[in-house]
Order: sequence, then C-alpha cells, then structure tokens
Amino acid sequence: MVLGTKGLPPRAALMQLITASWVTHAVRAMAEIGLADLLAAGPSTAGELAEATGTDAPTLARFLRALAGLGLVAHDAEGRVTLTPLGEPLRADAPGSLRPYALAITGAPVERAWHALPGALRTGGAAFAGVHGLGLWDFYAAHPEEGALFDAAMTGSADARSGILPATVDLAAVGTLVDVGGGQGRMLAAAVAATPGLRGVLADRPEVLPGAEAFLTAAGVRDRCDLVAVDFFSAVPTGGDAYVLAHIVHDWPDAEALAILRACHRAMAPGARLWIVELVIQPGDAYDRAKLLDLLMLVLFGAQERTEAEYRALLEEAGFDRIAVHPTDSPYSIVEAVRP
Repeated sequence: MVLGTKGLPPRAALMQLITASWVTHAVRAMAEIGLADLLAAGPSTAGELAEATGTDAPTLARFLRALAGLGLVAHDAEGRVTLTPLGEPLRADAPGSLRPYALAITGAPVERAWHALPGALRTGGAAFAGVHGLGLWDFYAAHPEEGALFDAAMTGSADARSGILPATVDLAAVGTLVDVGGGQGRMLAAAVAATPGLRGVLADRPEVLPGAEAFLTAAGVRDRCDLVAVDFFSAVPTGGDAYVLAHIVHDWPDAEALAILRACHRAMAPGARLWIVELVIQPGDAYDRAKLLDLLMLVLFGAQERTEAEYRALLEEAGFDRIAVHPTDSPYSIVEAVRP
C-alpha cells in the first residue's frame, strides 16, 4: 500500500489517502519560500528562517514541526533546523532539482484541472482543456511565466532519464541515433558522450531548437549532432539506425500516438530499432506510480500511461515487430521494437 497506510485499519488508512494533499501543500510551500536553499548553508533557528523568508516566526515554527514529521527537515540538539537528505532535492541548485516540479505540478492550473477529474472520467477527454479553454501547451504559451516553470520541471525530469539509454541498450552498433521530440537534447547528449563514433539527430518543433543548440553546445557534443525541425505527427528524419521517443508517447491518446509511431516507421530502414522510454504500468492491484501518473495524463492531455500489452498492440498496429520491454535502474522501462 502507499502513503504509510500499511498495517492501518481501513478507516485510518482511508483517512491517510483523503488527507494526502496536505503533504503536497506542505512540500509546495517549502519549495515556494525557498527553505531548502536557506538550509543548504547549515542549521538555522526558526527565527532566522522567518526573517529570511518574511514569515511569522511562531507560525513558521509550527510549519517546520510538520516538515520534520515528514522527514524533510530535522531539529538538532540545540533546536536548530537542518535539511535532511529527503529535503535536499528541493534546493534550486541540487542536481536534477525537484523544486520546479514541486511548484509546477502542484500549481493552480494543474490543481484546477484535477478537480475536473470526474468529468474526464465521463468523457475520456482532457480535464485541463475543459477547465482552462486551452490545451496545456497552448495555455502555457499564453502564460509564459507559468510555462517557463513547467519547462523547468520537465527539464529536471529529463535529467533523471538522461543516462538510461547508454546504461541499458547497446549503442556501439548504432551509427546515428534520432531523438524524436528530444527537447533540449539531454538524453541525446548523454548517449553521444558515452558512445565513441555515435552521431545524433535531435528532431523537435522549430521553437525548441535554439534551446537544444545551446544545451548541446554546452555539453560539448554539438559537432556530433544535427538539429532538425519537425512535426512528428507527419514526418521525422530518415537515415537513423535507431530512434528514441522519451516521455513522448504517454502525452497522446492512441490515435495521435499511432500517428507518431507511423511517422517513425516510414522514416526507418528495415532493421532499424525504436526505443520508447516510459513508465510501463505493471499488472495486478499492487501500488504502481505509473497508475497514478496515468490519471495525470488523462487530466492534462486526455492521454495515458500504458501496459506492456497496450504498447505491443500500438507498435504492432504501427507496423513494428520483435517487441521487447527492458527494465532499467530507474522507474522507467525501454520498450524496444524493430522495423521489419
């Protein structure tokens, strides 16, 4: 079971689930007032932290007590507050910082969409668009400050996935790797840097490419990568020995996901491989984070996470065969398919 409900009587366990959002709000507030960054310098008193954050000292002391109960901070023998390893990723400068994710994924636009989940269950459509009158990407384009925060959250998520390919699949026989919808190119950069002789192609929307240019240059691999503007529903670059779709397919319902897979299929030569990097929903009734992320995909996009069987069905319909699922050292799996 999840959220500390194991061993509790049913009523108490259900109460834990009902009040789980209290934890979310506390984590968000910790991120918003920058507590982890302040505590990175060392232990502080509640009064010192209140002065630094512009908060009321007695009230902040109560808040810190709650955070300590969650394991995000701790009090030392002198009563000063320290940051715990659990709270470290909320530092803005932490590698793969989760602070932007904590702020974006719990922000008002997403929270309002969650409140429309019952409607999404009735229609199968995206709750976000129904609530805001715009799809998620159009909404963030119209609200650039919130869009920048969401982009930063996705960047942190991409960092966590960036090393999966070289750690899991054999890239030595791949001459050219095409990263479809690769964003800034974090996964592509990691693969190219780890594999002598590998060339990369980053294929994404035109407005994404300047950020990819800057990142790949900073990563020292720009000279081994081509950048190509695409609409991945229509066409992607030809000539790759392998293609990767990382955290892309789950953003789309089956019809759109099939269009992306078919565009890849048309571009690929026989024998070329496709690697889909996603969470794969596990069978049975046990807790699985992918089952909850599946609901988030419904709320945001009218889309879904998928089981192994669902990925197989999609890939076979798109014309692929020799489908296999490779576990990784992360929560993600690599769903591999071959162009016949």
